[in-house]
Amino acid sequence: MPAARAGTRGPVRAAARGGKRAAAAAATPLAGWRRWAWVGALVAAVTIGLPLAHALFGEVVALLGGAMLLGFLLGRWTAPRR
Repeated sequence: MPAARAGTRGPVRAAARGGKRAAAAAATPLAGWRRWAWVGALVAAVTIGLPLAHALFGEVVALLGGAMLLGFLLGRWTAPRR
């Protein structure tokens, strides 16, 4: 990488372009912990929620509900940010 472009990438430059929100995200050392919290919530929902839904409503409703929930979450997680 040329010396002139060496400092144009990275969290500091992104924070300078993105405003307060990007600066706060770049400055926090645990910025990625929220992603793992959502992964943990999804694992808990699957291990607790699916057997509970199966016991209460039956196999078809539990599978359809799980598929709809997973589709909704994947859509939210992969949607372009504004």
